[in-house]
Amino acid sequence: MAANSRTTARKTTARPARTPRELAPDVREPDDDVTAAEAQELEATGRHITVELCGEPVRAVPNGAWPVSAQRRLREGDLDGFMAAVLHEDDYDLYVELDPTLDEFNQFVEDVSDLSGEPQGKSRRPGGSSRRTRRR
Repeated sequence: MAANSRTTARKTTARPARTPRELAPDVREPDDDVTAAEAQELEATGRHITVELCGEPVRAVPNGAWPVSAQRRLREGDLDGFMAAVLHEDDYDLYVELDPTLDEFNQFVEDVSDLSGEPQGKSRRPGGSSRRTRRR
């Protein structure tokens, strides 16, 4: 009998586990004049963008590059865990020191979304057809 995809065993190689800090993008120096297009380019190159939190500049990962684990923490209400995953490690201590209110936190998420060029939340569904579905 000839070997085929059902009869041959697959060989898989396990990838070494990497921490979120190892997966974090490179650091980008603060720049106040970043446009949405530039922020998308930064996201593609894997860099942080600079956003204000309580009036202080912090470096954050663009929202399109947020790890799924960070988004899960946000849904579960673990804001500190979310910020630890999204902020640059040098800026997390500043976040703890600033102790933002919920309004300030929401403004931070909106600012990251604006600079990233991608809105947070569900995607809109496509519009319905202008034609009737039932023929007469």
